[in-house]
Amino acid sequence: MTSTVSVEELAPVERTYTSTATKVDDRWSVRCDQRPDIDTTAKQLDHAVAEHRRVLAEMLEVAEDKLNVIVRPVVPQLAQEHIDRARELRQTAAWAKAEAAAEARSAARGLHDMKVSLRDIGTILGVSHQRAHQLVSEHPGGSDTSRN
Repeated sequence: MTSTVSVEELAPVERTYTSTATKVDDRWSVRCDQRPDIDTTAKQLDHAVAEHRRVLAEMLEVAEDKLNVIVRPVVPQLAQEHIDRARELRQTAAWAKAEAAAEARSAARGLHDMKVSLRDIGTILGVSHQRAHQLVSEHPGGSDTSRN
């Protein structure tokens, strides 16, 4: 069983074409879904995408930068499940990082309000005193209030 992932090459577009990339032996074969007569191959997927865009533009007599080519490589279902899970975990990690930063700012401000020195705040939070100063000075969205 196979599934697809999207590898997008975005440009200021006039036309969008989708293509399917399939691994055949040691090469990637990329075939345009709208124009099956346009098929390119390359050893590496990124090279296949670039070559496919070039050939597609040439065949359609259009500048490459006027095409949006979306290539969906066909991958085994198990690999797709891992890809999906990795994306999910990256999103979770980004959220957790933002939450951790907000908590560190809150802790730094609370300690600062208690007249704890920046050096001690840094020691408590496991960061430098310079970073402690940044945390105390940042707005909740992450910008430094001391520069305004």
